[in-house]
Amino acid sequence: MLAVIILGLLFLLFPTAHPSGETERLLSDEEETTDNGEEPGKKALTYYGNELNFSDQELTTVLIKHLPFFKMLNTEQKEKFLQRLNIFIDEKIYYIHDESGFKEMPILISATAVQLSFGLEKYLLPNFNCIHIYPEEFIGVHPSIRLLEGNVSGHSINLSWKHFLQGFLFPYDGQNVGLHEFAHAYYYQYFETGESVDKTFVASFPDFNNNSSQVLKQEQSPGYDLYSDYGLSNEQEFWAESVELFFEKPIQLKSAYPVLYDALKRLWKQDPAENKCEL
Repeated sequence: MLAVIILGLLFLLFPTAHPSGETERLLSDEEETTDNGEEPGKKALTYYGNELNFSDQELTTVLIKHLPFFKMLNTEQKEKFLQRLNIFIDEKIYYIHDESGFKEMPILISATAVQLSFGLEKYLLPNFNCIHIYPEEFIGVHPSIRLLEGNVSGHSINLSWKHFLQGFLFPYDGQNVGLHEFAHAYYYQYFETGESVDKTFVASFPDFNNNSSQVLKQEQSPGYDLYSDYGLSNEQEFWAESVELFFEKPIQLKSAYPVLYDALKRLWKQDPAENKCEL
């Protein structure tokens, strides 16, 4: 715990984890912030997405610099991505639990959702209108008190900015907290809320589900280590980690578990191993 506290202090004093080293503030020191009403006595920088008004040039600059997925798209696909990203940002409220807000925060976090759902028709996640961004690990209290890098709770997606950025700094290590948490969010949106459901995704999910138990069991055997212990802890974590591997280690996942890979390819209508996605 002491190490976590020390790391937190260093992060606040020297925020080198911001991806470019040239981040731009969302608000000037003179502008007001509002209280999110969820943590009495604590202030969060609050940004309504429909008031951010990023230009396509601003979005493109950030995406080209930090998101490999965007760079591999053709011109028509880039236009679709920017259109979806603008709409997604407009629909959300961003709570930044730190002293400063940066343009990369709403742009890159929202872009992760757009990347994941790029082949789908329903992508806005209306159940999750709040995105909470913490500088590093934050405390979760249910079902027990613990430190979290990210989670999905109620109508909120909660992320550690430090750990979220690691997914961009190391885009091929199979670990991406943004993809992980949005995988949980899309599952919840489609299967639990009954609203804004992508029917093709739901219809294709049994193909993944029917194969997942076999792969999970195999990965628990000695000599298999594509998945982490946490990813093997239950079906939902296996699902979210499968999504991480699908986008970050597609060739390895396809080689080890081709049936599972094909199921994910049909689910998301994308083929990262071939750098292909549907319009």
